[in-house]
Amino acid sequence: MKGQYFSFDAIIASVIFVLALVALLSYWHSVKSFLDFQGEELSKDAIRISNLLFTPPTPPSAGCAITKLGLSLAWDDKRVNSSVIECARDQEQGWLRERLGTPNNVSIRITNVADGTEVATLGGAVPSDAGDIVKIRRLATVVNEDGTNYPAAIDLSVYK
Repeated sequence: MKGQYFSFDAIIASVIFVLALVALLSYWHSVKSFLDFQGEELSKDAIRISNLLFTPPTPPSAGCAITKLGLSLAWDDKRVNSSVIECARDQEQGWLRERLGTPNNVSIRITNVADGTEVATLGGAVPSDAGDIVKIRRLATVVNEDGTNYPAAIDLSVYK
């Protein structure tokens, strides 16, 4: 009887060891993939621009809320004033790159989540022959002049 009890312990221990080894290798692989993603220059630029879009303008400005540091669409409460979108809608790619401080091309597409309609595309659409593209989606609320609002998806595409 003693030998059977020991073999049962050995089987349970080996199963626990294999599960722990699989968990460790899975964690290591996910961390490695995340660090590889963070290491790319285009990815870093896209994350920086995404954070910049949700930073208040410095110093605060009236009207368009466009500063040398960037185009501030929203801040802590993730609300976007529709007048900022209208003001930036007609600007060209060079203007957007200058305001966001990037050598890469930028396209910002704002979509109404409630009905799926496209509100605006800042910087133009991403060309089909673009090389490397990094896309980031952020959610916000667009506040209209009359006080009404709607949920919006802000799709940022950074490409060469």
